[in-house]
Amino acid sequence: MIVMKFGGTSVADAERILAAAEIVRSRLPRRPAVVVSALAGVTDLLIRAVACARAGDLEGLEPILADLARRHRWAAGAIASSRRRHDLELALDAHVEELRRVLRSVRVLGEGTPRAADAILASGEILSSEVVAAAFVDRGLPARLVDARDVLVTDGEHGSATPQMERTAERAAALVTPCLLAGEVPVLGGFIGRSAEGHTTTLGRGGSDTSAAILGAALPAEEIEIWTDVDGILSADPRRVPAARTRERVSFSEAAELAFYGAKVLHPAAVAPAVLRGIPVRVLNALRPEASGTLVVDRPGAGAPPIASIASRGGVTTVRVLSRTMKLDPDFLARVLTVLAGASVSAEVVVASEVGVSVAVTPAPALDRVLDELRDVGSVETGGDRGIVCVVGSGLGTDGPTRGLVLRALARHGPELLALGGSSVSVAAVVPESALDACVRDLHREFFEGGSA
Repeated sequence: MIVMKFGGTSVADAERILAAAEIVRSRLPRRPAVVVSALAGVTDLLIRAVACARAGDLEGLEPILADLARRHRWAAGAIASSRRRHDLELALDAHVEELRRVLRSVRVLGEGTPRAADAILASGEILSSEVVAAAFVDRGLPARLVDARDVLVTDGEHGSATPQMERTAERAAALVTPCLLAGEVPVLGGFIGRSAEGHTTTLGRGGSDTSAAILGAALPAEEIEIWTDVDGILSADPRRVPAARTRERVSFSEAAELAFYGAKVLHPAAVAPAVLRGIPVRVLNALRPEASGTLVVDRPGAGAPPIASIASRGGVTTVRVLSRTMKLDPDFLARVLTVLAGASVSAEVVVASEVGVSVAVTPAPALDRVLDELRDVGSVETGGDRGIVCVVGSGLGTDGPTRGLVLRALARHGPELLALGGSSVSVAAVVPESALDACVRDLHREFFEGGSA
């Protein structure tokens, strides 16, 4: 069997839901289980609803609830049968009323616990899975709605719960496998689970992808398909490089580096449970289902191109801390990183010696306080309006000539910082943000358009 996960843009409205139904129909011989995200933008609405409820803002809350109800009724337009649509709208109204009840309790108390927030945020996937399952049935698919909270067992860490694999596998065998054996298509909401104490939980960043990976690993699946709105993992950001091309296959470590340095298609930590069990993950475009997408596998395999892609991101600041005494100090780096970690500021590129440390960070509200603390460690220099460009590929760790070519290509753009990634599959450079587009285009021409990768 396979697991098919549809992101919010792939089930954004009636048209997209009907398109998803046809994609699933094409996979029926492979016995699909379907995981769906909330409709595009709905989770953001729910986050706003939580904030309004905590602030006691009833005037701000009512338009949000009305918008949620209206959007899901529009999505229900995917259903042709008037009787089935009526039944669905009753179910949607009941869910919205329950959401209203929870929000009312948060508003009365003036504060929302993480448990209450999870109950509210889970509404997006609960509503979405109701609509999608009903639409699939209406289109003649043998779909069955399965409450994901009955399957995915987690710990009690609300907002970022960790799935419990053994218990989830037991629940999947009891609730999902019988559907598949009966020729049905189970439809589950992503992002949500339930703790052993019976409370609704959410999985945090990349949650719906995590749900698909956990379900795929639990069953186990032959493959997991992540349906989104792009053709897969590209050789560069297409906004910077119109000639960017889809990569046929990348390794898990390559995908992880690309995500860290700016690629938004897939959050690798989310699909790690499947990839690390040898289950391939394929990223596909719901707007172009005929495209082959990108396959993410545990290891690149023989014959893999040495360079997979070029990631890039602007909005970076450099911080250089120098020892005032210039004496050798083995603890100097540790002290700098401790200050950054204490304020939850991530050092994204680090170049260090025993008398100086240079880091690239994403500016945060706490950065001014961090700089003050770093001045107790040494003298501090900063540089704003920087960007990171990162060349990613398995050949960088194993192929010396390829590594040399990349370093020489990056050197042409006068990088302020240059670092071979700790995973050995990337080389990252910090350049002026004004030069970022030109740098990425230059690298892409050399390594992809010239036939080097």
